[in-house]
Amino acid sequence: MSRRLALVWAALLLCWAGPMAHAQSALPSSVVPSRTALSRLGLERQWITVAPVAGSERILRISRGQDLLFVQTDHALLHVFEAETGRPLWSAQIGEQSPTALPISQNSYAVFATCANILTALDRNTGRVIWQTNLDVLPSSGTTADDDHLLIGLENGMTRCYSLKQDHPKGASTLRTKPAMLWNVGTGGPIRTRPLIAGRIACFGSSDGKVYVNMTHEPTSLYRISTGGPIASELGTHGTRTLLIPSADDSLYAVDVLTSKIAWTFPSGAPIDQAPVVAQDEIFVINESGGLSVIDPKNGSPRWTTATDSGKLLGASPTKVYLLSGDNDLMVVARDTGKVLLDPAATFQRAGLNLRDFELSFPEHHDDRLYLATPSGVLVCLREIGATKPRLLRDPNAKPFGYVPPEGIKDLPNPFNEVPADPNGAPADPNAAPAEPDAAPADPNAAKAPQP
Repeated sequence: MSRRLALVWAALLLCWAGPMAHAQSALPSSVVPSRTALSRLGLERQWITVAPVAGSERILRISRGQDLLFVQTDHALLHVFEAETGRPLWSAQIGEQSPTALPISQNSYAVFATCANILTALDRNTGRVIWQTNLDVLPSSGTTADDDHLLIGLENGMTRCYSLKQDHPKGASTLRTKPAMLWNVGTGGPIRTRPLIAGRIACFGSSDGKVYVNMTHEPTSLYRISTGGPIASELGTHGTRTLLIPSADDSLYAVDVLTSKIAWTFPSGAPIDQAPVVAQDEIFVINESGGLSVIDPKNGSPRWTTATDSGKLLGASPTKVYLLSGDNDLMVVARDTGKVLLDPAATFQRAGLNLRDFELSFPEHHDDRLYLATPSGVLVCLREIGATKPRLLRDPNAKPFGYVPPEGIKDLPNPFNEVPADPNGAPADPNAAPAEPDAAPADPNAAKAPQP
């Protein structure tokens, strides 16, 4: 760690170790969202802190892993915090100064970051560099990793998969000192969306308008899904099999990832350039015009649609959806009806909540916390009043996306063509042949057959 970084961290830790009010007192009062303004909106601060930036240094991006919050600066410094508490964990230099930063991923033992063409793996507990490798081309997407594999999209249209562990004939596998490339799959344009790993299946979208589904552990292509426009935002998932594809052709596609069948398509009315947020059995999708819809995952029909001020999704609680307007003012929408509860004027002018300096955010996919940051280094996590425990958007006991049941893969029923139940009460057989049409009603004027 550099001397400058060590001194800055020492000052930060002294502030953090004391009462929270001490850390807040060093912040400009015009930047810190006041408790009074937040309480008028039913919110409070979960935590607030500052990242150790110095001089002209600025934060470029914040992103989140399962339990870590990542802060990247234009000096190629990575600062890592506990997502739930805001406690600073470690910092690391991941390259040279750069004007761009891409999302970071984590697995159970490492954090994976890029800077220019250098890919770095760091120990998730200490920030120690495990290995670095030269990609030989600039990355165009964030990293995605599980404990065995890492995927990354590149500017030349390739998606690359690395093996992170070395298998041994006898004994457990061990971490590699350098990642081994398993495959390199080419597409028709740069990869702008972070790839997705679903066990033995890997999915990634391209600016060529296609989503590619490949085996994770070997260079075997399974299928492609074509849309009418570039895939510019992250893919989403629902349950164990539904892959959600937001496309610039104004549509959201739901694909059965195990069979490649398109289950439904939702016409949004404008290009979709934000990743959908999935909370329990609801899919929140917003287009670039600010049209926010809640989609039924069973058939793709909208439960409601409402207009926002070119809004950006921020997060969802059990009863509300939170967005940022084009001017970076908070908006609140009722989750059950889509009614706008608080528009930008209500939160900024009447409630007095000023978030306009908080230019950095992301749609939260894990729980109901809301994360924002200023380029100058102020970080804040908001929650609804009284929500001391994070409310997860996905059941932690549910099977993971891509799970294949022991009995194998079966087609999901088509919700638009359901077979009626047996009149005797037996469940409908989706594989049964169509019933024969009923016989024509008898003609009352027809001659009766002679009786024996």
